[in-house]
Amino acid sequence: MRAFVVHLGIFIVVVGGLAALNLYRNPSHPWFIWVLAGWGIGLAAHDLALLLQRTGRQEAIFTDKSKRGFLLHLFVYVAVNALLIVVNLLYQPNRYWFLYPLIGWGLVLAAHGYLAFHRKPQATARTSSRVRKGAKT
Repeated sequence: MRAFVVHLGIFIVVVGGLAALNLYRNPSHPWFIWVLAGWGIGLAAHDLALLLQRTGRQEAIFTDKSKRGFLLHLFVYVAVNALLIVVNLLYQPNRYWFLYPLIGWGLVLAAHGYLAFHRKPQATARTSSRVRKGAKT
């Protein structure tokens, strides 16, 4: 929690400084909003990770680290790609370049989801050695 508060403080100071600089030097082109949105997605993902860990609920999405990791990556995927779509349509509406990260990242995320939800948990090396030792005695 302390790390999140530190990150939030740095986020507020840096984005506030960038906003002031942007609005002072070039108020007709507010570019600081893209820094706010991009960094805000990362900060929101950090907060979501904390919330998922501290819920106390017993569902697998809260207790299984690989499923929780997939949920966080899904959140970041949706948020970042939504931002990329907005940027693409605002600045280059005749060229749909947002499809490249959307599809490429989506394929990798689908593989991550498959591994998180359909792969059988494997015993760790430590657990395997205990099982072997127990079997010998």
